[in-house]
Amino acid sequence: MKKIFMVIWDIDVDKYGVNSVMYKRAGLLNNADYCSELITLDYKNNYSEIELRLKKEGRLAENVKITNIYDYYKKSYTTSEQTVESIENYRLASEKFEPGYQVEDSGEQTHYFQNGTYVKCKTWDKHQKLRYIDYYTPEQIHIKRDEFHNDGYINRTLNYHLSNNELIQELYYTPDSFCYLSKWYNHKTGKQQKIFLFHPESKEVVSFANNREFHVNWFNELCKNEPEKPIVICDGAGTASKIRNMESGLAHRIYTIHTNHFEAPYTYGSELKEYHKGMLENLENGDPIVVLTEKQKEDIIKQFGEHDNIYVIPNAIEVKNVDITQKDPLLVTVVARLDEGKAVGEAVRAFAKVIQDVPDAKLHIYGEGPRKRALTSLIRKLKLRKNVELKGYTNKVDEVLAKATVTVLTSKYEGFSLVALESFANKTPVIIYDNNYYIDEFEPAGQNGYAIPNRDREQLAEKIIYLLENEDEAKRMGENAYRTVQTKYSPELQYKLWTSLFNKITTQD
Repeated sequence: MKKIFMVIWDIDVDKYGVNSVMYKRAGLLNNADYCSELITLDYKNNYSEIELRLKKEGRLAENVKITNIYDYYKKSYTTSEQTVESIENYRLASEKFEPGYQVEDSGEQTHYFQNGTYVKCKTWDKHQKLRYIDYYTPEQIHIKRDEFHNDGYINRTLNYHLSNNELIQELYYTPDSFCYLSKWYNHKTGKQQKIFLFHPESKEVVSFANNREFHVNWFNELCKNEPEKPIVICDGAGTASKIRNMESGLAHRIYTIHTNHFEAPYTYGSELKEYHKGMLENLENGDPIVVLTEKQKEDIIKQFGEHDNIYVIPNAIEVKNVDITQKDPLLVTVVARLDEGKAVGEAVRAFAKVIQDVPDAKLHIYGEGPRKRALTSLIRKLKLRKNVELKGYTNKVDEVLAKATVTVLTSKYEGFSLVALESFANKTPVIIYDNNYYIDEFEPAGQNGYAIPNRDREQLAEKIIYLLENEDEAKRMGENAYRTVQTKYSPELQYKLWTSLFNKITTQD
């Protein structure tokens, strides 16, 4: 069975996009021939809970495992059960009213004094479990934080410099209180100085100059532990340089591009995004790069030459039976992160024109992000509060898209537009701004929806009005879109394309 590692910086319950693509691909490539594992590099103390919830919600297959670098070493370097002393220390730490202290309890935080001097502060979660303890000098300088795991032990300690309260050290612990990792920082610049990995039995200490070296070493270790040369799929552009720096011959390496690789204005000839430079400028090295559309492949070859290693494997989606009689004939939906790139304000401004013709039309916007406050102000300014609602984050995307008559996407750029595909799978046509690199399914116009010139709010409003006023046409397009995903974006087709690529690279050894 061939092992496939899919590498991304982080995974979380409230993250979709690339994360969702990885979940579906990992489930697809977990069978008698392949075993997929999701690999993350960030620090969280609740990855087991995240994995459990993703599986409970049906977003991650039961047989797919998430492995985080910190959890990997914590588990590998735990040599015994929690000691009686450790358990007792946690019990004492979890008491709100410790003997010997004067205590002020304010619910989420508890403050501790000794003879009038502020000594420490405990912070609790909503279930009143201890999250961390902050320690202070008599001069009220914050010098240390102990972070606690839900299972009842110190998970990490942060030490701060007396002069400016900046971080100088992070210490990571196993459940049996062994410090397996230490990170040092320069308190003046904030830059990482050194990382030390401690082995509990050999007493060996391995040092790294920075996170890059630490991560590369771990990738090497993961691959060396496999009986057969594994496949590593890099799903995060920022991680690509680390995958490239792995020991030669340890793994078959594949890089994926999930978004537009250009900076603004996001068209051919624009500056490359920083994290994509190394990946694309090293094309001649021969490692495969997977993109989502033929147009993006053409642009890369035009700029960097043909090296026979650019592959198009679009995202896939499973279609379900959708009842179009449940659609709201006046509902328009946006599902997007509320940030600058998604430009959701374009849809809001266009809607001011829509309601002039369809006064009862509704625009429901699902998502969170830094532009939420600005969008709230814009809705108020345009007097659209009766028609436009910010509905917040949703993990029921299919349900949301299935109710709509039309989905609107106004991004400044796309890497594929997974939301468009999800909308098609729910028999909902899409109106999208004509930007690189959305799915190539909008020609001829009116088949599955419309691609209109970027920032053409007049035409955006016009097309929305047309679909709201012509329910039969909207339903016809939705049915066409549904057939499109069945024939061109099925999991079976995606599996065939991925396994074809795997067979090609593994037979080249």
